[in-house]
Amino acid sequence: MALTGATLTNIAYALKEFYLPSLRNQLNEDTILLKRVQRDEENVVGKDATIFLKTGRNTSASARNQVLPAPGVTVFSQTKIPMKKEYGRIEIEGIAIEATKNDRGAIKRIVDNEMQGMSEALKKDINRQLWGCGYGVLARWSSGGSTALVVQKKYRANSAGGDGFGSTFGAKYIQPHDTDAMATQMVCVVLTGGSAIAIDDTPMYPSVVTVGTVTDAITVSDPGVSEAAGTFYVHGDASEASIYGTTAITRREIMGLRGIVTDEVLDHILTDGSTPGVTTDDTLQSLAISESWKGNVVYCGLPGGGTRYAQQNPLTLDDMQRAWDAGPEHLGAEYEPTLVLAPYALRRALVADLEAARRFSTMTLDGGYTAINFNGKPLVVDSDAIDGEIYFLYEPSLKIYRMSDFNWMDRDGAVLSRIKDYDAYEAVLYAYMEFGCDRRRANSVLVDIDY
Repeated sequence: MALTGATLTNIAYALKEFYLPSLRNQLNEDTILLKRVQRDEENVVGKDATIFLKTGRNTSASARNQVLPAPGVTVFSQTKIPMKKEYGRIEIEGIAIEATKNDRGAIKRIVDNEMQGMSEALKKDINRQLWGCGYGVLARWSSGGSTALVVQKKYRANSAGGDGFGSTFGAKYIQPHDTDAMATQMVCVVLTGGSAIAIDDTPMYPSVVTVGTVTDAITVSDPGVSEAAGTFYVHGDASEASIYGTTAITRREIMGLRGIVTDEVLDHILTDGSTPGVTTDDTLQSLAISESWKGNVVYCGLPGGGTRYAQQNPLTLDDMQRAWDAGPEHLGAEYEPTLVLAPYALRRALVADLEAARRFSTMTLDGGYTAINFNGKPLVVDSDAIDGEIYFLYEPSLKIYRMSDFNWMDRDGAVLSRIKDYDAYEAVLYAYMEFGCDRRRANSVLVDIDY
């Protein structure tokens, strides 16, 4: 089909036939987690994925004189997880379409930049979610109020606000802009204690970010609430915040490694391990923490165990090996990690240790990723990896459950739709998915590492 100009028909055709395959490839292949983790569409029925989990062993195995043991069965649990909704949107002004409707090269010039911008934003945001715990945490409060805020940037010993998931973020996930619509949308969540949390209904728009060493400063529109210890900021606007509920927390974002590879209730991740104040625990895949349904948390420098965020210790090869062995020690040698993920600072520390032990070597993975060879398996860095922690994953236990691949929203027959009351058209890319696990104990995390 020859596309002779930037008409609505030609742009829609190009979006679906030319750009969609490229977008799918970028979104599915350009980040290590989405590329490596298996995708499962077969076990998604309706709006939920059905997962069968082995939660107990057959107890009939034993040595006997003559009387046979009582019959036993392997215990399985079935759980259903609802799909989360991921979207990306582009907008094209009517005047741009009109000005180039007779220009053969117009479609590429109009659409390329929009496609690149949306692809990068959606890819980055989904990868952020894959490292989180479903709550959309962007930053944690340290000090300040009204329009001038300071957010945490240290792994532990933050002067105010408590230590917890998001303490290391600073303002790296906050995009400022002098126009509200172009800035990161976020709302404030205050852990009130007692039996509820307070989620503000006033959207905050950051206009300035000042990067510091142990904290970052942000200037925002007035959040409408008074910050206090335990306050954090989440993605979304007043009506579509990524976390909602008061006595029981509900998540809108897909689950991430911080929520899967842990030994604590999910809502406790928002704090330093104490209850955030809700009366109903938030559990992974609706299953309570148990010996078979939790991740292995290994403490750096403390072979006997410890308390998360209580201290940080230098990384050693012995710490790495203890975390490597945690899954196989519980489940068997066949559950050795297949992928190790780390932040850049900890990769540098590990390289120094491996070089000192004359064990340093690299390997190249599909897609051009360069990995450190650790026990014959790849260790890869990720820009969204949590500072102070290294994750040891058994990939066969993890899946991206989804209803289908990324696609344009065209159920009404139109890829491009006119925006009400504006001389502009939009296209919406969507996917319904969730990150799930069927063998949680096979995955481990090494925490409290100095960097």
